[in-house]
Amino acid sequence: MRRRIMIALLALALAVPAALIGAFTVAVARTPLPEVRLPEATVIFDASGNIVARLFTQNRQTIPLSDMPQYLLDAIVAVEDHHFYHHWGLDPRGIARAMVRNLSAGEIVEGGSTITQQLAKNLYLSHDRTLHRKLREAILAAKLERKYSKNEILALYWNSIYLGAGTYGVEAAAQSYFGKHARDLTLAEAALLAGLPRAPENYSPLKNREAARKRRNLVLDKMAEHGFITRAQAEAAKQEPVRLVNAPDTPDAPDSPVSPSGREP
Repeated sequence: MRRRIMIALLALALAVPAALIGAFTVAVARTPLPEVRLPEATVIFDASGNIVARLFTQNRQTIPLSDMPQYLLDAIVAVEDHHFYHHWGLDPRGIARAMVRNLSAGEIVEGGSTITQQLAKNLYLSHDRTLHRKLREAILAAKLERKYSKNEILALYWNSIYLGAGTYGVEAAAQSYFGKHARDLTLAEAALLAGLPRAPENYSPLKNREAARKRRNLVLDKMAEHGFITRAQAEAAKQEPVRLVNAPDTPDAPDSPVSPSGREP
C-alpha cells in the first residue's frame, strides 16, 4: 500500500510540471506577437541643416545593431541578465532565486525578469505587478526569442528602454548626456548607461553624479566578473570622470565600498 502511494505521488509530481509546460507551450504557439512600434522624435532643421526643434511623445532615435559597440551590448547583459545567452527568454534559476528572496522578505523585492521579459513588458504591456501580466510577459518573451536573434533582442532593448532625462533608447540618451552618438561611446560611458534601466532617475548623472558613478563602476565590475572585459580594463574605465555635455565638470569622489551582494550600499 505504501509503495502504491509513493508511486502515485511521484506520478503526480511528474504530471503537474509536464501539464504546466504543455499548457505554456500551447499558449506560446497560439499567442500572436504584435508588431514592434517604437515612436521616434521628429527632427526639424533650418536651411543650413542645423537642428531647430524636436517634436516627440517619446524622445527616441532608433539605431541599427551595427551602430552599437559590442561593450554596450555586453554591459547590459552583465548587469541585468548574465545568463542571457543561455536561456530561451525565461531563466528558471533567476525565477527560483527571486522566489526565495521574495518569500524571505515577505514581499516582492526581486522580479527575476530576463532582458527578453523586460523587452516584452516595455513593448507590449503595462508595468502592473499582477500574475496575469507576468504570465503574458513570459509568453511574449518566448515569442520574441523565437523570432529574433539574441543580438537583435539586445538592439530592440537598447532602442526601447527609458534611460532618464526624458530619453528613450541609447542614441537619444548618448546625445542627451554625452553629446555624442551611441557608436562613439567609451566603455565607461556605455557602462553608465547600462546602469540606468534599473532606476533611471535615481542613477541619473544629471541628478546624482556620485550615484551614477558608483553604479557605473558596479557595471564595470560585473563585466569583468563575467569575462566581458579584463579586470585591468575595468579599473582603467573607472578612472574616467563622468563628463556630461550640459553640466559643469565636478571632481569625482573616491570609490566607496560595494556590498557583498554586488549592489551599492
